[in-house]
Amino acid sequence: MPILATPEVGIPLPFDTTPEEIDDFRQKAHALFETVQELRSQGAQVSITPEDKAKSHEIFATKKIPPAKQLTPGTILNLEAILDEWDQEVLDVSRRLRNYVTNKLIAESTDPDPRQRMKALENLGRIAGVGLFSERIDINITHRTVQDIETDLLKTLELYGGVTDVTYKEDTPKSIADIDVEEELGESGDTDEPGTAS
Repeated sequence: MPILATPEVGIPLPFDTTPEEIDDFRQKAHALFETVQELRSQGAQVSITPEDKAKSHEIFATKKIPPAKQLTPGTILNLEAILDEWDQEVLDVSRRLRNYVTNKLIAESTDPDPRQRMKALENLGRIAGVGLFSERIDINITHRTVQDIETDLLKTLELYGGVTDVTYKEDTPKSIADIDVEEELGESGDTDEPGTAS
């Protein structure tokens, strides 16, 4: 016998909940639903009673899921149906609002005032799917070999300084940690520190 779930819509979650709490509530409810689905796939029969409906509405309104031992499969199924309907309603409101704004901008784009037309067209161009007027910075990263960079540096040095040959030590360090700063700067370790008497 198929289960017929008829959720009641229009029961909003309380306003004092954070998005994280709502997400956590939704995940817990869905985990319970998956458990019931697994039981149903093994042949368990589930029916939704008026008590299950009342309990699922209470859970939805208080956003508190009692321990699983206190829940019936019918309550869990009805709660999942309510949450699915609520998810769809939220998505539908967002979609309708987006269509409304887009239609209003299209209507404004035919305004006789050129400033109004341009502003409406600019806002239409900023819609996520269009993206004509979005400010975007493209960053291109090109990877070059050390020899290519050395060749370019030699060309630059030849052009500006007359340097035609640069030789490197074979034991050139490969990282900053391998560089001896005192040796590179020509300082020896036995010099007096500034401000000390000899």
